[in-house]
Amino acid sequence: MVERLPIVALMAKLAPPEAPQMIGLDWGTSSLRAFLIGNDGGVLAERNGSDGIMAVGPDTGDLKGDFSRLAHAAIGDWLSDHGHLPLLACGMIGSTQGVAEAGYLDLPIELSALGRHLTSVELSIGELHIVPGLQKTSTEETAPDVIRGEETQLLGLLDAEQADATTVILPGTHTKWVKCQGQRVADFSTAMSGEMFGLLSTSSILSRLAEPTDDFHPDAFDWGLSVGGDDPAALTSSIFSARTWVLDGRLHAKEINDYLSGMLIGAEVAGQLTTTADSAAPFIVCGTADLTMRYTRALRRCGRQTTEADPRAAATGLFSIAAQSGLVPTKETTND
Repeated sequence: MVERLPIVALMAKLAPPEAPQMIGLDWGTSSLRAFLIGNDGGVLAERNGSDGIMAVGPDTGDLKGDFSRLAHAAIGDWLSDHGHLPLLACGMIGSTQGVAEAGYLDLPIELSALGRHLTSVELSIGELHIVPGLQKTSTEETAPDVIRGEETQLLGLLDAEQADATTVILPGTHTKWVKCQGQRVADFSTAMSGEMFGLLSTSSILSRLAEPTDDFHPDAFDWGLSVGGDDPAALTSSIFSARTWVLDGRLHAKEINDYLSGMLIGAEVAGQLTTTADSAAPFIVCGTADLTMRYTRALRRCGRQTTEADPRAAATGLFSIAAQSGLVPTKETTND
């Protein structure tokens, strides 16, 4: 648990609105996003890099030193320019492969509790506070599941006053489907479609025929959605058609990856919708522009409405958690 920092709070009272108040880090497996955040929670500057936790090898003899160097490379000049600022991180940096294990909180959970359970570790750049993940324990019917990093995005996305049940989709390598009410997380599940696509498109027999391209081929993607969505149980058989349709001449090499992406996402969405009650409330989709577009297209094919979310939700969530924990002052403390 993090104690309030009165000196930081006092500095924030005296600082102009545009002054940086904290640094937030969304530190994942293969990427590191850094946010310089102002008094109102707005993002003053943002950086995206590839120095995720995998940039530190498992056999390192100086774990804190290696992560300190990565952090310094990302935000060292911000600290030089603005002096001491609270440092708060979410994501895989708090896993067993990160700099310090931040643990998990059990479902159901009010996201307002996150700030009371931070883990702290001293790095050369200062004290780094880390947000815990969420975990779902196993039952006789379901396997255990975990979230790390997405809990912070959820806090940045969800309205505490929202009365209706909401489903949030966080697409990525391991896509999360999260059921919420207000800022209370009731359930979630993970789909590995993103990682499966990565493996199939780079390391399988399909990749030998595929012609990588930055262009999107909507007809091929929609065709894949139909194949995967209409019979999700046959996915492992259907995938091979990405090869045979090319041999038959109907699918072009540059369309293979979009066809494959459509099959995987179509099967995932169809499977997830079997456990999601029909609702007039739109699904919230928060991911990269490309993945948000693909999941939105798949959901609308199934007659579901979607709402696209702010891709900076992690920064908003980090600021909220910092305020919960006392790392930065709330409006109440600044008005005392």
